[in-house]
Amino acid sequence: MRRTVAIALAALALVACTQETVTPSPSPATPSSSPSPSPSPEPTDPVSPSPSPSPSPSPTPWTTPASVRVPQDAPTILDGPGRVAAVEAGDFTALAPPGAEVARSAVSIAPNDRLEQVQLVWRRGADPFSSEHGFMVWQRFDGDPPWRAVYAFTDRPRAEVLGIALDGGDLTGDRIPDSLTFEQQGGSGACGIWRVIDSTPGAATEVFRRSTCDTEIRIARGGLSVREAVFEPDDPHCCPSHMRTSRLEWDGETFVEVSSEVVDAS
Repeated sequence: MRRTVAIALAALALVACTQETVTPSPSPATPSSSPSPSPSPEPTDPVSPSPSPSPSPSPTPWTTPASVRVPQDAPTILDGPGRVAAVEAGDFTALAPPGAEVARSAVSIAPNDRLEQVQLVWRRGADPFSSEHGFMVWQRFDGDPPWRAVYAFTDRPRAEVLGIALDGGDLTGDRIPDSLTFEQQGGSGACGIWRVIDSTPGAATEVFRRSTCDTEIRIARGGLSVREAVFEPDDPHCCPSHMRTSRLEWDGETFVEVSSEVVDAS
């Protein structure tokens, strides 16, 4: 009996030992890896923005010079293929005021045979004693409008001008034809106004003016030849005692007298 009890106790002890819970040793903690820092972007050279293309400069609008003195209805520019073609074919009607007649004209031709300048005298009105008269210088430009008035004067009817004479030639030594005009005012002394208009590329300027009677001025050898009556106190108006002839030349700024001679009128 004791033997049996001992065996039973031994069996119980064996069971208790086998049911003992063995707590497993904790595994060594794996160190958590620190997050890798994000790489800083490498510095780059700043990119300059592409410059916007500069707009092409607009052409300066043409302004009629103050030296162009014409009636209000007179043209100062000429465009349009048809009218330009007519002018370049020798019909200058479109360059004068409406209803005016082109009385005289002179032209300048470039070495490439292109018409470059037109100098014209116009008249408007049927009565010679109450007509308008005028003179204009037109030049051709490469831009638009192609033809532009660069100089003009107008004699209103009250000026009592009977007509305008025109002569041309290089008077200033720049190889560009200039204009010599004479506004005839009539009378026994053939009175009137003489002008020289100096033409340059893109412009024309009055550089000489003289009001005279009993005087003739003409272009001679690149200068002006002036022939005028010299009256003695007792001379009748028809018959001066002497005639004076002088020569004027351009000095770069004005016309100066370079020679003079007085001779007996008889």
